[in-house]
Formats: sequence, structure tokens, C-alpha cells
Amino acid sequence: MIIYDTFTAADNTALIGRMPAPTDAPGTSYEGNGNVTTIGGFTGGTPYEADVQSNQARLGSDAGIAINLNISTATQFQLSIDFNISSQTETQADNIHRGAGLGFFSSVALGSSGSSHCFNNFTGLTIDRTGSIRLIIGGADSGIFTTVAGFDPTSTHTLTYQVNTAPGVGTISNILLDGTSVSLTAPVNTFTIARTVYAGFYNSDGPASELSNYDNFAVATVPEPAPLIGVTAISLIACLRDLRARRKSI
Repeated sequence: MIIYDTFTAADNTALIGRMPAPTDAPGTSYEGNGNVTTIGGFTGGTPYEADVQSNQARLGSDAGIAINLNISTATQFQLSIDFNISSQTETQADNIHRGAGLGFFSSVALGSSGSSHCFNNFTGLTIDRTGSIRLIIGGADSGIFTTVAGFDPTSTHTLTYQVNTAPGVGTISNILLDGTSVSLTAPVNTFTIARTVYAGFYNSDGPASELSNYDNFAVATVPEPAPLIGVTAISLIACLRDLRARRKSI
């Protein structure tokens, strides 16, 4: 586990500058992406809220936060988060970035202009109140999306998926929404080392006063299966050799 954050903290604790707890292997703190408050507390507009409320992360309608993973080698990651976007009123029909975003950022920056958005430099998945799950690549629409039937926008949901940043791979797999498999394919080299410097999440909506809640944010590395198979095979060969040696000595 690289990051696991339950957002257990006093209300109004600012997310920017806060370190994930109880697990923070990079030993770094959250940074903001877009026009995000650095001091926490309700803002009702810009800069957008980014703080802890009722032991959950609460983000304003154009706020993103992320943490530098300090990993510069090809890695297979698994990401997961609980999210509640029941207050959102816009969908991807209004703007393709709308919804709860979970993924990676090549870089993050705070700003106050109209071009400072939570989804800048983001690569990952965003899901809106209609259940539309869309792949965003480098902050832009990939045109790849699917819709989950029966999605309840008033409930809390869990999104989980894996990516592999190895050159020539860079794809997405094992996408689960509330434990149910989601079929969506990313082009080769979508998730590169350069695009996965930071891991984080965002809230994108239209009205400035609308908020969304997030909890149990987790980032972990996934062991490659091939070496494990190799070790198992070597162990099996060694056991067979030992068994044959014993039989010859009898």
C-alpha cells in the first residue's frame, strides 16, 4: 500500500498540505489542482473547498487534490475511492469532465484564472450522476466511455481499477464499480510514467456551490504475476529433484 487515507480529522482541516493517514509511503502531502483553497472550510464558490468534513474529504465543484508518488519506474497500480456526488446537477452532456474523477496527474498547479481546472493534466476515469464512466487522457476527452445501468446518484459508490505504466502497455484493467466489472478499454500507452507522477481525485460540476464527498482513497502496487509463477516453477523443480534424489538413495 502506497497511500490509504480515511480522512479522519477535525472538520475544516485543509486537504492541501495534509499528509494521508494512516498510510503515506511517499511521505508527501496533498497538493491542489485548479482554483482550490489552501486553508479549508466552506467557501461556497471560488476558491473551491478542499477539506475534511465528518471524516470525509469534501471538494468544491472544480477542485482536485493529488499526491506525488515519487515513483519514476514502470509500475502496476491499483486505485480505489468511495465517492458521493448526490449534490451534482450537471452531467457529461454539459461537460465531458463532469463527475467524480479518480486517476493520475502529470503535474498539478494552483491558480485563480478561468483556465485553472481540477481536470488539467488528468488521466483516469470520471463518472457522472447518470452512471457514465469516461476515460480522460491528459485532461482531454478520449471519446471512450460506457454507462452503468441502474446507477443511483444519491448513494455512495466505490470505484476501483488497475493500470500498468510499462512502455508498450500503459493500459487499464479490472475496473469495478461497487464490485461489479465495468468494460472499458484504454489505448496502449495511455498510462505512461510521465502521466502518473501524481495520484488523486477531483470533483467537477457546474454550479460553484455544489460539493462532493470522498473517502477511503487508496493507491497500491500490484505484484507482477510472471515472477511469482517463475518462483513457483523453480520451487517445484527443486522439490522434484529432491524427491528423485531420495528415491535413488533408497
